[in-house]
Amino acid sequence: MAFIGNPSSVHLQRWVNYFAGRGHAVWVLDGFSSPPTTALDRRITLVRYDAWGPLRFPGASVIHARRELRRILRHLAPDVLHAHSVKRYGWQAGLAGFHPYVISTWGSDVLLRGESWRSRFWHRRTLSRADIVTAVSEHMREAAMAAGAHSDGVVQIQFGVDTQRFVPAAVPVSTLERHGLHSGSFVFSPRIVRPLYNHETITAAFAQLGTSYQLVMTGRNADGEYLKRLMAGLARHDVAARVRVIDDISDEDMLALYQSAGVVVSAPISDSFPITLLEAMACGTPIVAGDLPPVRAELEDLVPEALVPTFDATAMAAAMRQVLELPPERRRALGTGLRGRAVTTADYQTNMLRMEGVYRELAARSR
Repeated sequence: MAFIGNPSSVHLQRWVNYFAGRGHAVWVLDGFSSPPTTALDRRITLVRYDAWGPLRFPGASVIHARRELRRILRHLAPDVLHAHSVKRYGWQAGLAGFHPYVISTWGSDVLLRGESWRSRFWHRRTLSRADIVTAVSEHMREAAMAAGAHSDGVVQIQFGVDTQRFVPAAVPVSTLERHGLHSGSFVFSPRIVRPLYNHETITAAFAQLGTSYQLVMTGRNADGEYLKRLMAGLARHDVAARVRVIDDISDEDMLALYQSAGVVVSAPISDSFPITLLEAMACGTPIVAGDLPPVRAELEDLVPEALVPTFDATAMAAAMRQVLELPPERRRALGTGLRGRAVTTADYQTNMLRMEGVYRELAARSR
């Protein structure tokens, strides 16, 4: 099977590595010179091509990309072509004229499509011709159909969380001390520090908490100017000394932070259901989330008190404080419920096996 996407994306890596591990021949096609990566399974072949061509204006680039992709796909002859995200990579898949092809919506690619006629045209063209479109929630399914997907061709598949790895567990004191932290006394905001993820509201909410708490953010792939503005705002509130920005968080440390945080918070401007929330839930860690439709649809019946208006720092601070001050017994019960939901709806193995079934059905249908 062939995939078109950004090979540097951890979400694509987890997806394609699974299928390579299952014994499938897997190629990843990238036409946009994404940074090199060593995170792809060694059995995966990365195929680079030039999506732009020598003449960088739309008509010429379209013709060039179509020729390049058709040449590559004739040579590879995959059973299925799968693009991850509609904009850019999905458009490329639609150009190729290959069937069957699958498009996975990622969130903002259909929730924030932009108003240009060109963007609307390419979204509709790409989604309407896809054999299958995947979405992580009912809200995303509706957004995909509004953008052009056919109702009978959209299936709900989660990117999934490894619920055998993301589990509740005590974290060694030494692991936290390395970052100047104490278990249960910090707020963890795991999203990339960029404007889309609305850290200004999160930091403003944190500034309203008591002095015994800390805030942890990741510096990996951060927008430097945006981070500077956030830190300046924290300094004005005299709380910058209680903020930890960890530049290189290993996978092991990320897991430890999820397991030991007092609360995990996510409040993006636009998103599907965030993987970060699912990872926290699988660890049995309480969450506070921006009240986006996909998040509300999944969590309203379970933890309605954790849903807050995306830009309301005061409401967010109140929700975080409520979680941080929970008695141990209520905290354990809440964590059990959150983990149960993550395992039931978003287990990685379960969702990837469902996707494998979709691939097999498409391949059989096209023979």
